Amino acid sequence: VFIVSDKQGSGKTFITAGIAATMQSLGYTVGYYKPVQTGAVKQDCFLFSQDIAFIKKIDSNLNTSVSYVLGTDAIPMLAAKNENVVIQSQTILKDFYMLKNSSDFVLIEGYNGIMTPLADNIEIVDLITVMQANLLIVAEPSKDVLEKILLTVSYAKHANIRVCGVILNKFLHLPDINTKNLVYLIEKYAEVPVVGVVSYLSDITPFGLIDTTLQTIDLETVFGMKIPKLNNNME
Repeated sequence: VFIVSDKQGSGKTFITAGIAATMQSLGYTVGYYKPVQTGAVKQDCFLFSQDIAFIKKIDSNLNTSVSYVLGTDAIPMLAAKNENVVIQSQTILKDFYMLKNSSDFVLIEGYNGIMTPLADNIEIVDLITVMQANLLIVAEPSKDVLEKILLTVSYAKHANIRVCGVILNKFLHLPDINTKNLVYLIEKYAEVPVVGVVSYLSDITPFGLIDTTLQTIDLETVFGMKIPKLNNNME
């Protein structure tokens, strides 16, 4: 499953960590893959991926991999050029397939939207197509979020990419008429399911994140399969 968002700060890593840790708790081996980390943090003269660090904090047993770690806080193509790094699809695919071979499921976290350029000749959509991944969109409710979701879904379908669903994160149950009808509008006009509505969590713990994921996200629709342990718990 390849996860993209409507904008930076929508909580994509948070949602990805929740899904990964929950599936791991249900008995599956889960891999988390980050093709390119930008804005990486420097510690002891080394750059490290803060997204990988967060994932490991939630569940240290998850398989993780990142191909490029860049300190520049910009879109991958610009960050790489600023640091004289050449992002290559061969490297990304090699790391992805190594992780895939050792995992039941792999969650790939992109950089914002589906059309974000990683290099002069590589966009996120190209990776999704080659990896034969399904697309999951994480979005934060806003005035223009419906249009962004519709455009993303339309572009994905044009590229023959299956969209397994949309997750609305940091959702506040407000009386605003647009927010109240957002799930209906997405499912009607994008023709994809809203597989999760997640409220804002101020205190993030591994147990709390797994519990929130189980309560608010339809994992069976996300992965397109029945999950025996999940059904046993529900019974």
